[in-house]
Parts: sequence; structure tokens; C-alpha cells
Amino acid sequence: MRLSEHLARIMVVGLLAILLPMITFHSMWDANSDTIGLNTYEFARAMLTDWAIPVIFLGILLSMAMIGASYLVRDERIENLLWEQEEGEQ
Repeated sequence: MRLSEHLARIMVVGLLAILLPMITFHSMWDANSDTIGLNTYEFARAMLTDWAIPVIFLGILLSMAMIGASYLVRDERIENLLWEQEEGEQ
């Protein structure tokens, strides 16, 4: 069990070591980039046209995660259900 935990931690650190330099050294952060003068209208237009499908997909994915988490948190053991019903009657 310990080996799998350490392996998972090493994989997460490795993924971060790959992704962080890719993000920080991307060309969109250059001073002569065309996104320097981006205002609210242009940002909204870009989000609703260029990034519409990824935003919808991300929303669906996060909704599924929240529904799954709420289902996993529920406690349906008979003892707890009976205890909750007895507390409501008193």
C-alpha cells in the first residue's frame, strides 16, 4: 500500500514538473502578444465562441463529480436511517 501511495505522489510531481514549465514559458505570456489589450467584451466573445465546447464539457464533468461526491457521502446504513427517524419523532 505504501508503494502505491509513493508512486502516485511521484507521478503527480512528475506531471507538475512537465506542465508548469509548459504553461509558464508559453508564447501567450510574451510582451508582444496580441492578448495584452484584451478587454471584457473580447474575453466574453472568446469564451463563448472559441472556448464554448471545452467550457461545456468542463461544466458537465464538474457536475458529474459533484453528483458522485454527494452520492458517496450519503450514509444509508439501517442503523443511521432508523436513528434519524427516531430523532424526528421526538
